[in-house]
This record gives sequence, C-alpha cells and structure tokens, in this order.
Amino acid sequence: MRIPVFVMCALVIAMLPPQLGGAESQSRIVTGDVIANRAVTLATRIMGRITTVHAEEGDTVKAGQVIVELDDAEYQAKLRSAEAALERMQVELAHRKRIKGRLAKLAKKNATSEEAMDEAEYTYQVAQSNLKAGQAEIDGIKATLAETRIKVPFDAVIIRKFAEIGLVTQPGDALYQIQDQSLLKFRARVKEGDLAHIKLNDQARITITAMGDEAVSARVITIIPAGDERHTFIVELELPKQPGLYPGMFGKAVFN
Repeated sequence: MRIPVFVMCALVIAMLPPQLGGAESQSRIVTGDVIANRAVTLATRIMGRITTVHAEEGDTVKAGQVIVELDDAEYQAKLRSAEAALERMQVELAHRKRIKGRLAKLAKKNATSEEAMDEAEYTYQVAQSNLKAGQAEIDGIKATLAETRIKVPFDAVIIRKFAEIGLVTQPGDALYQIQDQSLLKFRARVKEGDLAHIKLNDQARITITAMGDEAVSARVITIIPAGDERHTFIVELELPKQPGLYPGMFGKAVFN
C-alpha cells in the first residue's frame, strides 16, 4: 500500500528535532549561592587578655563601634613612664640649648675654645635626637593602646563570635566573623562555553530554592576573568532586597 505524500511529510516534520537557535535553546541555566557584599574576620594585632565583649552572634554593628576591649593596664603604665622620660629629655634639651647660647656669646669675645663649642653643639644634637626618640616611643605605645580596642570597619552583622572574656589572645587570633549585608549578590559558577554569552549589566532571572518558585531579576556586576580547575568562572549578580534572603542560600540563574 502506498502512503500518501502529505502523510509522509507530516511524519518527517513530527520526527525532526526542535529548531536550533530557538528561545528555549538560548537560555543558560547556572547554579550558585547568595553571598554578602563584604565578609571579613576581625583579629587582634597584639597579645592581651579580653576584658569586655560588646557584641554577640546575630547582632548588627556600626562602623567604628568598639566590640572587644583588651586589658590595657601594662600599656598605660608604659605610656606614663615614657611621658615622664620625655619631660626629662625636654628639660635636658633646654639646658643644652642654654649652654650652647652662652658659649656662642663667649665665642664672639674670644672667651671660649673651639673644643668647648664643638662639645656644646654635640650634646645639644644628642639631646634633640633623644627627644625625637622619646616622642616616637610614645607614639608607638599610643598606637598599641589603640589596638586594645577592636573596632568594626564597616556596618555589619556578626556571623560568628570567638571572643570570650578572660581569653588571652595572640596576634592574629580571630575574634569575630562579620558580613556587610547591605548588598547581597548571587555568585554563579559558569562553564567556559557559556561565558562568552554573558556580559556586564546583562539581566538574569534568579530563583532561590529556599524562597520558592518566584524568580527575581538581577544584573551582572562582576565577571571574574580567571577560571578554576574545572574550567568554570565566577559571575556575580546584584540581588534586589528581599525579606528572608540571606548569604549561603542556594539557587539558580537563567540567562536568556
């Protein structure tokens, strides 16, 4: 039995794959995570015993806020001693200056020796040098004292707390992990074959698993120009603010 031509054509069309280059085939779906705008670990720069802790996990803190204080008694004592020594150096410098001035007057009358003038100049310069060194020591102690009060560098949320009252810290010991959540980003992992099709300021539809099926529009703000060992590249998109959206949440982005 011969099959009519129009039936054969219908069968062939039905068996053909979807047309390449259609809207669906152009969509690129990638997965990723929500991240904070900035995240840092606050650490001590000096050795000291923690005397006061001002923040707990989950707290919101402001830039410049003191959140940890170390015992500063030893450094305060060093500062007082250095300031007293500086006063003695100032007195010594004034004394050497007067001697130098008197000898200069005598030299005009040929009433003193060149050796005495040289000695006066030398001791005056030594006194000046000692005074500068004393001031530098005070500046150093004050800088160390400032390190006994650990401040927040930017508005942030406390994510993890390691500081405890009574703990003796060493330089580099972590005190807190903080995040700037004023801006949340979606960090996507993009295959190298898809990277050429994604540009800065491109839009994507992002769905966060924990927040249901509703997708939000996000803009590409960063493309990291280096891949990893799996040949994937990092692309970051700026997320709109949403209640219940937090760093660490998983989702997917669809680029058209």
